[in-house]
Amino acid sequence: MRMIGSFLVLALMSLASALPGRAQAAAALAAPMVTLGNSAVALTGPWRFSPDDSPWVNGTPVWAQPGFDDSHWAEMDLTPRPGSFDLQFGTSGYLPGWTRRGYPSLHGYAWYRLRLHVRDAGQPVWLKMPNDFDDAYQLYANGRYVGQFGLFSSNRVTMGYSEPVSFPLPKPGPDGEIDLAVRFYMIAATPFMAPDVGGMHQPPVLGLQSTVHLIEAAENEAHLRFYVGTVFEALLFLLIAPLALWAWFENRKERTYLWLSLALLCFALDGFLTMLANLTLVLPFAVNTVVQAIILDSLWLPMWVMVWWHWFGLREKRWIPLTAWVLAVARMLTLLCEQSSYVGLPQLPLIWLHRFDAVSTLCLPAVGVLLGVILIEAFRRDRTEPLLATVPILLIEFASFGDFLLVTFDIRNTFLPFGIGISVNNIASVLSVLVIGALALRRFLRTQVRHELARQAIAQDLEQAQQLQQRVLVPESLHSPFFTVEAEYRPAQTVGGDFFQTIGKPDGGLLVVIGDVSGKGVSAAMLVAVLVGAIRNQTEYTFDPVSMLTALNRRLLGRSGGHFATCLVAEIFPDGKARIANAGHLPPYLDGEAMGFEGSLPLGLSDEATWPVQALTLQPGDRLTFLTDGVVEAAQPGGELFGFEKTQAISGQSAAAIAQQARAFGQNDDITVLCFQFTGATQANMAG
Repeated sequence: MRMIGSFLVLALMSLASALPGRAQAAAALAAPMVTLGNSAVALTGPWRFSPDDSPWVNGTPVWAQPGFDDSHWAEMDLTPRPGSFDLQFGTSGYLPGWTRRGYPSLHGYAWYRLRLHVRDAGQPVWLKMPNDFDDAYQLYANGRYVGQFGLFSSNRVTMGYSEPVSFPLPKPGPDGEIDLAVRFYMIAATPFMAPDVGGMHQPPVLGLQSTVHLIEAAENEAHLRFYVGTVFEALLFLLIAPLALWAWFENRKERTYLWLSLALLCFALDGFLTMLANLTLVLPFAVNTVVQAIILDSLWLPMWVMVWWHWFGLREKRWIPLTAWVLAVARMLTLLCEQSSYVGLPQLPLIWLHRFDAVSTLCLPAVGVLLGVILIEAFRRDRTEPLLATVPILLIEFASFGDFLLVTFDIRNTFLPFGIGISVNNIASVLSVLVIGALALRRFLRTQVRHELARQAIAQDLEQAQQLQQRVLVPESLHSPFFTVEAEYRPAQTVGGDFFQTIGKPDGGLLVVIGDVSGKGVSAAMLVAVLVGAIRNQTEYTFDPVSMLTALNRRLLGRSGGHFATCLVAEIFPDGKARIANAGHLPPYLDGEAMGFEGSLPLGLSDEATWPVQALTLQPGDRLTFLTDGVVEAAQPGGELFGFEKTQAISGQSAAAIAQQARAFGQNDDITVLCFQFTGATQANMAG
């Protein structure tokens, strides 16, 4: 396969001793004279060239022998034209292959020969072969096999990624003459990969070992520098991919980030495979061809289709991604057939290779057209985001046409600023990531603004709900000669699920209701409002505790949305007699001792529930303390609960003191405390 050329060959050619009269046709028939000093000579020829393969005698190719008459072979001058460069890799000093030099249909074997005279060859002479050639070769000098690039066997040739290689030549004859013969082999699929192919795209360089190795090292450095951009892009995408994946995990509905992470990983893998294949011998050529040239090369564009299709929310147009993946699979299959000989499969007939090449060449631009469709559909919905995405999408489209434009119209898509290889695809991919990042930031900021406005609206609604709930819960002012009442309410959130009511009777008696709706927040607070309204409505008819619990239970059934409520109702008469009914609530404390109640169901669970009633007679000075479980369940960060013992110990204190101690211990739930002090009828009469 063709790789990048040397940046220093032309400069070293200026140091070479040129052959006088080389431009003359007559001089082409004579063996050129090469004088070696500390310089190296570019062997521009003219070389003799012949298609097909040599006949073999006793295992030796006849065309490699020094006495072979090649005068009837065609001449091939390997002098680069001024300003010439490689359209595919952007390197200077480029020579067209034999498909552009009179042999457009030639593939398989072809030979180059050059006879030269070397003077001052007191030291071993080395030959550096070009690092830009197609596809494999064997080198002979004076009929002796010198070396090869690729693997030649009796029935097939295995190629590899080309690189600069130098070989020591046998000592010249007494007259200093060396006959060079190079046997090239090009696979039939190679003409579909580049605009012109075949043979050598640079002249070989002859010189002493130190000079040749210096040139080889310079070319290897240029070779490495060419892939700096690819490695940088791969590392960048490898770092960004986890961020995109994290963004998807944070918002599973936004699949743009999932496909972006997959696309970035695909690009990163492609970059690292490119580096391994071209800079090392770790990756076998056949494996890289399948993974990189066939699979990854077919996936990168559908990946971008999925990214932008999801980003612009075109989910109703499912034919777009479906078409993209059908085209991707078709391209993979046709590339596999087209490049079958690269991966060790039997080579298909040439006519089929042309057909497969036509299909694979059209599939990628067809997927690129889908990106244009996505952009048009996006403009119909919005203007800002599609406008920002226009440049990267158009660059991706241009990159999708890159191979077609290169092979058909010689339009390059790779550039070499400071010797670093940068392709249009690299630019498009990086720019797409930057644009998506900017668009994601824009969406994030807009979302944050919307969330902040929504939060402020919710906070305002909650504040209004808190004010309304406090007005609903605050009992009417009670002035009675028979009792005193203290109430403390501390919600855990803005609004809570505790409720209480203290309602005086015309005869001086009192109704006490305290309860707790399961859950917290707005839903619990709404049920509190329902229950408080039901309590006040029921007192228009009766203060009976069981009737009150029955009415509240009926109000909750079928309307609680999965909530239930504990509740305790106490009716206290002016003479100190009291009747208390409990629906699963904490029992009250009488003068510091917890009262005993039978077990009962909370409200809202069953229409057949019953609630036992306990009667007692209060003496002047007796104190009843009603509270919700927010006091008992107060907990410290370590997990220690306030508990029943501490609650009982402070139950004789004021309502404010009880609530404050529970809250300071660690409030986790709404806290409500009601304290009732019976003063007695005798003291009331004395006061009268």
